[in-house]
Amino acid sequence: MRAKGMRELLSRIDKVAGIVEKTTRISCVVLGGGMAVVVISGVISRYVMKDPMVWTEEIARALMIWTAFLGISIASRQRSHLGVTLLVVRLPMPLQRFLKLFTDGLSMGFLYVLTVYGIRLVETGTAQIETATGIAMSYFFMCVPLCGLLTMIQLGVVMIIDLSRWGTSISPYHNGDSARW
Repeated sequence: MRAKGMRELLSRIDKVAGIVEKTTRISCVVLGGGMAVVVISGVISRYVMKDPMVWTEEIARALMIWTAFLGISIASRQRSHLGVTLLVVRLPMPLQRFLKLFTDGLSMGFLYVLTVYGIRLVETGTAQIETATGIAMSYFFMCVPLCGLLTMIQLGVVMIIDLSRWGTSISPYHNGDSARW
C-alpha cells in the first residue's frame, strides 16, 4: 500500500513537472518563431528596402537568450545536458547514485545562486535602458532568475524520481522517458 501511495505521489509530481515543461516548450517555440520573424524582417528592411530597422538586432538577441535560458530547464528534466559518463556508468550502482545525487546537489546550489543574483540583476536592470528599443534591461535580464527557478523545479523532480529508484538496477544516468519509476 505504501509503495502504491509513493507511486501516485511521484506520478502527480511528474505530471506537474510535465505541465511546466510543456508550457516552457511552447514558450520556446513562440520565442524562437518570434526571433525568426524579427531576423527576417530585419534582413528584408536592410537589404531589400534599404531602410534598416535598428531595433531588430537587439530584440532578436533578447529572444535568443530567453529561448536558450528556458531550454535549460527542459534539458534538465530530460537529463539531456552534455555529460561524460563513460567511467561513471562502469561504477557500482550505489556509487553511481551517490555521484549523481552529489552533482545534482552542486547544480542545485549553482541554480540557487543564479536565481538570487539574477533577481539582483533584474533590480539593477531597471535603471539601464536598451539603446535602440528604449526598453528597460530588466525585461531582458528576467530570464536569468526565471531559468534558475524553473531548472531547480525540474532538477528537483528528477532528483526525487532518482531517489525513488535507489534500490533498483536502473542507472541514474539512464535517459529514459519521464515516467521512470
